[in-house]
Amino acid sequence: MKFKYRAISVSGTEQIGKIEAGSKERAIELLQKHKLVVMSITETKEFFSFKKYLNAINRVNHKKITIFAKELSILLMAGVPLVESLRMQYEQEENLFFKEHIFKISNMVEDGVPFSTALSKFPNVFSNFFISIVKSGEASGRMQESLLHLSDYIEKQYLLSSKVKSALMYPAVILGGFALVGVGMMAFVVPQLVSVFEGTDQELPLPTKILILTSDIIKNHIILIFIAVIVGAYLFKKYVQTTSGKNKVDALILKIPQFNTIIKKFYVARFAENLSMLISSGIPIISALQISGDVVGNNVYKKLIYSSIDEVKIGGSIAYTFERSDVLPNLVPKMIRVGEKTGKLDVVLKDIADFYTKEVDIAIDGLTAIIEPIMIFVLGGAVAALVASILMPIYQMTTMI
Repeated sequence: MKFKYRAISVSGTEQIGKIEAGSKERAIELLQKHKLVVMSITETKEFFSFKKYLNAINRVNHKKITIFAKELSILLMAGVPLVESLRMQYEQEENLFFKEHIFKISNMVEDGVPFSTALSKFPNVFSNFFISIVKSGEASGRMQESLLHLSDYIEKQYLLSSKVKSALMYPAVILGGFALVGVGMMAFVVPQLVSVFEGTDQELPLPTKILILTSDIIKNHIILIFIAVIVGAYLFKKYVQTTSGKNKVDALILKIPQFNTIIKKFYVARFAENLSMLISSGIPIISALQISGDVVGNNVYKKLIYSSIDEVKIGGSIAYTFERSDVLPNLVPKMIRVGEKTGKLDVVLKDIADFYTKEVDIAIDGLTAIIEPIMIFVLGGAVAALVASILMPIYQMTTMI
């Protein structure tokens, strides 16, 4: 709820503004804590906020969460109480969706609810991993250090994910753009050129016939094709959201030629980084594995991690389960076994994460360099085929004259 208020400050100046609170009494209480004497306060109704609607669609990205954790850590290190730190975050936040969440969290913390419990009320914003690290910080009394490490981790994971996505999206965007241009030419340009051949009795070459047939199909059914693409994309999205669909798509992703090695290294780096941070934060090994499996992002690796939980419960080794998997490099279970034997599993996992993060960076740089000439060759060949299909009958007409 949002309230419009008129109040007098300690210095005697009048202040007019708006404040959000769960009730009118709560709004007055918050204003009084800022040493304001409330003269009048009324609830304001917002029937529709376009900006808030857009913020709700965009939700809260990794960058926002990183900044939130880092700034909150700095404020706590400076000695600012948690509730006041959250209020400061609330006042400067521009995303209305996230701002509303910070406001609710600060109210709960002020009412005595643990910070981690307040965060858990908003699972669409804060992951189980984030909440677990905060909870460990509360237990150890080192909240500021936990938040700082958490912000560094989120930023690192965001940069790594962005780099992998960029490498995968580059050829998709190029091919998608070429497909749109091709459809436009087939629907509007090619029909104009075809009219030149209609007045002649010559036998058209096979490539030209295929071109004309494709053009006719696209021109006469472009709306149906567009609808089919939209419906297909929607149905695929729904399918991926099912358990069986996610399992099949995740398994398929790990088999993409040229990309599968990079993707596997990416998931290994993410898992190792997650588990290392959870263990070093004091989270029990089974809980740490559970959380790591939930946030790894691929069901193939999730099942593998869950299998290791069953092994650990009966006194076994994580490495034993991983050694039987074909989605992990041989180095990973060997290093994990060393970490388990020496009692320095978190340190070994951190080394694994750093190593494979660098491997992903190097592999993506090399792949990007290879993709560019391949894309030029493919697009050049497609353009050449299109031009040849148009020029061949024209050439025949000139030789007949």
